[in-house]
Formats: sequence, C-alpha cells, structure tokens
Amino acid sequence: MKLINWLAPSAFLAAVIATLGYRFGFLHFRLSLLVFFIAMLVCTVIFLIGVFKLAVCIYKKQRFPVELVPLLLACALIPVLTFNNVGSGALNAVMIHDITTDMDNPPAFVFIQPDDGYRINSLVYPGGEVSATQRQAYPDIKTFVSPVPARLVYQKAVFISSLLGWEIIAKDLGGLRYEAVTKTPLFGFVDDIAVRITPLADGGSAVDVRSMSRVGISDLGTNAKRIRRFLGELEAVLEQELINLQ
Repeated sequence: MKLINWLAPSAFLAAVIATLGYRFGFLHFRLSLLVFFIAMLVCTVIFLIGVFKLAVCIYKKQRFPVELVPLLLACALIPVLTFNNVGSGALNAVMIHDITTDMDNPPAFVFIQPDDGYRINSLVYPGGEVSATQRQAYPDIKTFVSPVPARLVYQKAVFISSLLGWEIIAKDLGGLRYEAVTKTPLFGFVDDIAVRITPLADGGSAVDVRSMSRVGISDLGTNAKRIRRFLGELEAVLEQELINLQ
C-alpha cells in the first residue's frame, strides 16, 4: 500500500495538470490527452486495488487503512468525471469529428473563419468517407422536419442554443441561419456549430445542424451527442408551441 501513498496523488495531479495545461495553453492537446489518459488508467487501477484491499480486510476482519480513503476517492473522481463528460459512447466512437444532419448539403460556416482561434481541422466539410462513416455510425442524425413555420422555429432554435450554453457568433435572420461555438466541459476544446432553418412548401420547416471539433481526429461522439440534445430540446419546445397555437 505504500506505493499508493505516492502514486495516487501523482496520478491525480497529472490528470489535473493535463486538463488545465490545455485550457491555459501551455500543453499541446495531444500531449494533454496522452497524459490525462495515462493518469486516468493509473487512477482506475489504484481505485480497484483499494476496493480489492477493502474486500479482503472485510473478509479477514482486519482493519482497513483509513488514510487511504481520501486517496482512493480522489482517484475515483478522475474516471467518474471522464465518463460523465464523454459518456459510454466514447468507447466505440468512430474516427470522425465533423457531424451534420445533411451530408449532401451541410450548413456552411460563413461567419466563423479558419483563423478564429487555434484550429487543426478544416471548416470545409470532407464528405466522401466521412459521410459514409457517419451514416453507418449515427443513422439517427438527420434533418429534423417540423410543421411549425420557419421563422418561429428559428427563434426557438436560437433560444435553445443559448439555453445549452452555446455562444452565438453571428445570426443571419434573412437566411434563417446562425453560427455558434461551445466548449467541452472537461478540457475546454472549442467546437463550431452551424444551424440552418429551411422553409418548406407546406408551411413547415426543416432544421439542419452541423457540429465539428477544431482539433482531434475523433470527437469521442461529442458532436453527435450535442446535435441529438439540441434537436431533442427543440422538438419538445416546438411540440408545446403547436399545442399553444391550437
């Protein structure tokens, strides 16, 4: 158990430094992720060893070293925070970082520019293999159609975006579209979002969303999760609006 006394705080501190290191700009995101991943694995192993030790002590009716409890709880915090932020979908996430409801005509980024902040990934939608991968991995990510008029949908969409904590960069009321950015909770990675509302001939509207990560090959499922949540919240609001209009 002496190993845990220095390894546990070291791993916990490494995880904290990795997250803060990227947020404050003194660690490259790849190095930050690598250090955090290793620290998380070490923390997980230490916590499991502690649980095993506790079980042995209970079985043999021995005293468990209570001085280890704060260290084990600190180690447990790292994988718990990770799972809470990325979710179980991150374990089998595909290697893409640009997700859209319309892969044939994705919403383009007009106001957000390539030189806005640190960026590795292009704002140009790649299509091709990325589209094929998305269709297979996220078949539910598709254009949302509503009988509610487009201008009202636009207003509700902007409201939902603000409610979700997105920072709206620019609005185009005439084109019924807007662009926003948001940050991932743990590392603060910046993601770009474009929302487009299209009026339909029957008086309804079609909503398309595109969410992409500025860095990283895989987004660990974050963009698909974000689009699902946005459309789910928007659908709920529009359903209530339809009830009010009746």
